[in-house]
Amino acid sequence: MKPLLACAFAALLLPATLSPGTAAAADGSGKAQGAAQDAAPDISQKAFDAANALRVAGKYAEAEQAFRRLVAARAQTLGAEARETLLARGELVKLKLIRNENATTEAEGTALLQILQRVLGAEDRTALNFQRWMIAAKSAQGRYAEAEQECRSLIPIVTRALGPEDDETLNTRMTLATIFLGQSKLEEAEKELRRLLNDYARVDTAHAERAVEARHNLAVVLMQQEKYDEAETLLRAVIAAHTRRLGPEHPSTLSSRNVLAAVLILEENQAAGVKELRSVVAIQTRTLGPEHRETLRTRSNLALELPPQEAVPEFRALLAVRERVLGPEDPETLGTCHNLALHLSMQKKNQEALGYAQRAYAGRAKILGRDHPETRDSERLVNDLTKPEAKA
Repeated sequence: MKPLLACAFAALLLPATLSPGTAAAADGSGKAQGAAQDAAPDISQKAFDAANALRVAGKYAEAEQAFRRLVAARAQTLGAEARETLLARGELVKLKLIRNENATTEAEGTALLQILQRVLGAEDRTALNFQRWMIAAKSAQGRYAEAEQECRSLIPIVTRALGPEDDETLNTRMTLATIFLGQSKLEEAEKELRRLLNDYARVDTAHAERAVEARHNLAVVLMQQEKYDEAETLLRAVIAAHTRRLGPEHPSTLSSRNVLAAVLILEENQAAGVKELRSVVAIQTRTLGPEHRETLRTRSNLALELPPQEAVPEFRALLAVRERVLGPEDPETLGTCHNLALHLSMQKKNQEALGYAQRAYAGRAKILGRDHPETRDSERLVNDLTKPEAKA
């Protein structure tokens, strides 16, 4: 089974909060307002926190609507470029990124980042945090080299502006580690994640949840390095921690369970791994929806464990959904092409398989680069399918 890469945004879900002084300004309450205040749009910190609570609970559609209302209310009452309005706009863009609307949101996010840097300053915490999210979005699209370069440039700026032990500095380093992971730079990813865990433990207990996310990503690295025992131990601890803090059906909990299933299968405990995957996909279908990226990812992992006669129709169905929802050149759409080609070849349908393999290779070469491990996998598959014995 192909190991599952950690989702970048699972490690980067940061609640944006206003400082006490700003929150008071955002409240807009006062005796002079009288009864008219009751009818005014809600621009308060309470409304911000309620929308953020929906996001933390994984109720992304509801959270998006709540932040849309808040942005409109604050823009009307405080002005389009007031800090409080920009904070709410930033959370709205982040929600779209969490929901994997990366390509369509990039222009909006780039424009907002320029406003944040102009109005608040390039080294303002809010601007630096949002810049990190935009880098993570590029990584999620498979634009790893670009994301790595930008993240390496951002780290010294954040460190200088906020300090080496600040939460935002540590999270920017976490982003770099996930970019390494996406490129299969496993030694660099492991080194950075272990350094982060040491720093989280040394700084204070306020970083406990970030340490859990670092352990999740370290487990993925260890899995890809075939260090399965340590990966499984880490993941079980991560799942227990997520369940206590976030609940058993939160996307982060399910993401870690998905990776645990991969580890179990790689440890040749296929029955336990498949059982875990079926449980996760059922919860994701109910809570996130059948076409959410995480639901599709789990379905794909499950399909990899099916016999070819069952896997092929499942990969055809997944490809149709991913083309429509994610786009024809999304890395996961191209991965589905590769997996469909592989399973068609197992059924000796080599001519049809070749078409999907060539599409996967061309797309991966364009999006991920010719030297990316997944591109090389598809290139090998194309070569295998064009050998004389494959055409026989």
